[in-house]
Amino acid sequence: MGPASSIGRPQMAASHPTSTAATPCAPGPVGSRWYELVLTGRLLNSRRSAHLSLVTALSVAGIALGVAALIVVLAVNTGFQVAFQDRILASYPHLVVMQRGVDLRDWRPVVDKLARVPDVRSASPATYDDMMLSAAQGRAGAIVRGVGPQALANLPAGAVVQGKVEATGEAPTVQVRDGALWVDRGVAGARHLAIVVGEAVHVLAVLATGSSLGGLVVFDATACGKAVAAPAGTVWLKAPELAEPMRSGPRRPCGLVGTWEALPGRYIVRWTDGNRQFDRELTVDAGRTGAVVVHGDTATLVPAPPAELGAMAAAVAAVRAEGGPMAVRAVVHGKSQEIAAFEMWHPFAGQLPAMVVGEGLAARLRVQVGDEVRAVSPLRGLDRSSEGSDSSASGRFRIAAVVRTGFHDHDQRLALVDFVAAQRFLGRGDIARWVEVRVQDPILAAAQSQRYAAALDPADLGELLASANALQAKLAGAPSAAATPRDTVAAVDSWAGGVRTARELRLRGHGQYRVIDWQEMNRNIFDAARMQKVAMSLFPFIIVLVAALNVVGTQAVVVHERAREIAILRAMGAARRSVAAMFLLQGLVVGILGTAIGLALGGLTCWLLDTVGYPLDPQVYLISRLPVHAEPATFGLAAAAAVALAFVAAWLAAQRAAGRPPVDALRRLD
Repeated sequence: MGPASSIGRPQMAASHPTSTAATPCAPGPVGSRWYELVLTGRLLNSRRSAHLSLVTALSVAGIALGVAALIVVLAVNTGFQVAFQDRILASYPHLVVMQRGVDLRDWRPVVDKLARVPDVRSASPATYDDMMLSAAQGRAGAIVRGVGPQALANLPAGAVVQGKVEATGEAPTVQVRDGALWVDRGVAGARHLAIVVGEAVHVLAVLATGSSLGGLVVFDATACGKAVAAPAGTVWLKAPELAEPMRSGPRRPCGLVGTWEALPGRYIVRWTDGNRQFDRELTVDAGRTGAVVVHGDTATLVPAPPAELGAMAAAVAAVRAEGGPMAVRAVVHGKSQEIAAFEMWHPFAGQLPAMVVGEGLAARLRVQVGDEVRAVSPLRGLDRSSEGSDSSASGRFRIAAVVRTGFHDHDQRLALVDFVAAQRFLGRGDIARWVEVRVQDPILAAAQSQRYAAALDPADLGELLASANALQAKLAGAPSAAATPRDTVAAVDSWAGGVRTARELRLRGHGQYRVIDWQEMNRNIFDAARMQKVAMSLFPFIIVLVAALNVVGTQAVVVHERAREIAILRAMGAARRSVAAMFLLQGLVVGILGTAIGLALGGLTCWLLDTVGYPLDPQVYLISRLPVHAEPATFGLAAAAAVALAFVAAWLAAQRAAGRPPVDALRRLD
């Protein structure tokens, strides 16, 4: 007994540290836990039970099918969102700026302010109206948008399937030769004013404003062709009997001051140049638009086009930047031709205004490039005295191009015309429905909408007070000769007006303009797509969940069959954590193997759907082909969901295996 006891004591002493090392607080490195990996491999490769192997294979297959289905569903739903997004951004603006409650009359300041925002690519006015289009062989309802040349130029290269989109809009082709302005490619019914600066030409549209109002286009040509900035100041339009001006605008360096509407009668155009003030009298006729070109201390008055021109005649007037009219000649079929002149306006042969239609709308109208269509607007021609004039109830257009946006609803109803042609057709004067904006990154347009709105609205009261304090300090330190210049008085008046405007807007509780991003304009489509994505992803997720729960059942069978081996390991000193780690690794291997197979199967299915294609009914789904857009995040999400569920299931089974007392299993040993 003595020797045995002496042998037993060292063995117990030696087993003591082994037992201590077998029950650490956390698993050790792989090198010190090699037997856990070996036993996990033996559990996976065991062939003692065909039933167990079948259940394991079914678990792997279930996880693989669930992951593949989840990837395909996510890819298809993401494809729908991306397809809608790309097609909307290709044919519609990123942002729309509207004036609350009314149409946008003073849209030029809005365009100028937005153009100064760093990440704005383009800003242009637009109209938006429902009309009826009719051709020789068909008719259809359409949404006619009047857009600027920038919007037409922003169409994708592959969108134009027939014809050509003119980037210059309705402006005629002009050039200066031999001291005269040569004109070509005019548009019927269009009136254009050409400001000639040496060999360069600025072409402005002169609008018909309807039957009851007249109009006036004011252009500041003082700094045209010079390297100096235009003098600071303001241009006013006022009635002789009234002290307050009706319209006003800041002077611009060789630019348009404004297009103003007014009742028929006599007016005074007043402008300032430093400390000097100048006046020019003119007459505004009903339904006709004239022009004033300011240059230095004088101005050239271009009267409204005479009635003898006719409603559909194209005409141009040319004025030198330094003042005075200029001779005009036309180019017809490559040959020069003298054209008659009515006062300063020169009519010449023109073509119908261009219209760009969607592919589906062209098929409904049965028209091709070059065909003529007639547009009828129910919101126009309400003033019966305007019948037979430019603001009659219908107008003619020619099909210049056919576009395909890939969005069925747009292609079936979309029609684009030049903004000036839409204004003239609608007879509303120089009014826009809104201003369309395209930015560098349309995805961030919604997040940046407040910044664009802040660039449009007047400064708040605090900023105005700070400006007033700075102005007061500047006046206090200025020399006596320059203490009260007219520009300073104008600045004080502008500040006072800004304070009144800020107070009024603060009382109303909102800004003057509303900025709507492209996601808000199409909220119904994107909300439906998001809800569909969530609902459709739920079913493959349930498949993965069921397969993961099957792992729990598989592990339960393994624990039952391996109860004696577990008991022996525990009796030999294996810690509960080691036993749990073996079964956890087994479950994770099953989950990872099924996930890997599912990723490969899902990627292959997405590739086949994208390559072969699956047709859809565009009247139901708005697009003609099933879109598939598998992003890396899609595979990552599916893999993470499957592995996480497999881990949870394996952890539950491992805890059950590790929690079995070894004595109970040893009692059943034969």
